Amino acid sequence: MTSVAITRRRLLQTGSIAALGTLCRPVFAERKHYDVIIVGAGLAGLRAGCLLQKHGVDFLLLEGSRRVGGRVYTLDDLPGRPEAGGTQVGTNYQALNQALAELNITTMNIRPGAPGMTLLVNGHLSAPENWPASAGNLLPETLKATPPYRLLPKLLRNGSFLTDPLDWWKPENSAMDIPLQAYLKQLGADEEALRLVDANLNGESIETLSALDLLRKLAVLQAAGAPQDIGGGTQRLPDAMYASIDAAVMMGKQVTAINTTTSKIQLLTADADRFTCQLCLVAIPFSVLRRLDIQAPLSQPKQQAIRRMGYTPVTHVLMKPKSPFWLADGLSPNMWTDTDLGRIFTQTDKQGEVIRLRAWVQGSAAQRLNSMPDGELGKHIVSLLERARPQAKSQLEVERVISWGNNPFSYGAFSHYPAGGVGQFSQAVSRPEGLLHFIGAHTEPSASGMEAAVKSGDRGAGEAIYRLSRGVLNMISSESPQYATI
Repeated sequence: MTSVAITRRRLLQTGSIAALGTLCRPVFAERKHYDVIIVGAGLAGLRAGCLLQKHGVDFLLLEGSRRVGGRVYTLDDLPGRPEAGGTQVGTNYQALNQALAELNITTMNIRPGAPGMTLLVNGHLSAPENWPASAGNLLPETLKATPPYRLLPKLLRNGSFLTDPLDWWKPENSAMDIPLQAYLKQLGADEEALRLVDANLNGESIETLSALDLLRKLAVLQAAGAPQDIGGGTQRLPDAMYASIDAAVMMGKQVTAINTTTSKIQLLTADADRFTCQLCLVAIPFSVLRRLDIQAPLSQPKQQAIRRMGYTPVTHVLMKPKSPFWLADGLSPNMWTDTDLGRIFTQTDKQGEVIRLRAWVQGSAAQRLNSMPDGELGKHIVSLLERARPQAKSQLEVERVISWGNNPFSYGAFSHYPAGGVGQFSQAVSRPEGLLHFIGAHTEPSASGMEAAVKSGDRGAGEAIYRLSRGVLNMISSESPQYATI
């Protein structure tokens, strides 16, 4: 159905102010029925909750973990408050900047890390300026001068671009809904170039990621504007949202089953609690949703989307340097590698001194690491770094290991489409199905990250208000859905 903007003028036009007044009831923990239940207290669910509360809707937000924010996570207990999840706010982000303004949260320029980048490829260290002659550089002559972190954009310049993110739905672009590996081969990539692109890919693998989805994301980033940080840490946004609706949020309530009838939805939680509602906003990633017991009329494209949407595993290992060991070899502490180290990024204090190194591992490397316990994984990363740069021996202390791939409330950090998925199910991802509505960053094709999450929360709240005020809760998808177990 078409979403409806939430404005006072619109509510007055539809007569819904009076209707919503009858829906407003106080929230008590012992209550089990609500007009709307939101599943998931990430940015999408929290934003929807803020707007539903503003317009007097009777709702409850269920969060499985003991914290709000989802994949927005500032580690406030560590010096410098490092970010473990979403961080940057584009100056052109409309929905996110609006939400920040409403909560009086300011943004600031990003504090740069240490300068430079060190390359570790095929066992050889080099600075970017020495990369063309490095013994580790096995690229063909046409790509020899291109550092590994610039290979993907260089190769893509030989192909097509999307002027607008929604151009991915144009028939003439459907031929690019193929594995990125196959697409890059068409553009002249050899096996070594493909291997290096895959080493730090924002996706599970170049063998599965849709090239068309990657081009959509590049179109989104092109329009995002200059990136900024949220003052005091990104966690300030979900915390402020939660503070405004805390009476309507239950923490530690992990939904394990969703059962729908023609008139209501029943939700079961891991602690054997049960809730019912007239309409449900599902704000959890499909990587989590597909692990739930879902008994609901869902269209075939929606079932495919829930089962097949990809989620990039990302692992962070935060390390405190006891000394500036990198001064001994004259190379930057930042690194791009083709090993389990992934990439190494630095965090500096106000004086510009490096206070932290972060190994950022994603894609296939992160998948390999997911089988390790956190303690073992941290030691593994430190040992690799010490082997690559002997001066780091005994100079690193692991502060924290964060694995989004192993997190039971996300099972990955970023959503992406598998090859063929754009054509098969992308237009069904955000579509309501019976009494179930779907929000979250993965449901907004024209945005990404935190902007997409907040934008989807706006849409989901508008859909809920429209249906409640108009009494159209029996509306179902036009796709002739089948009763399905996911």
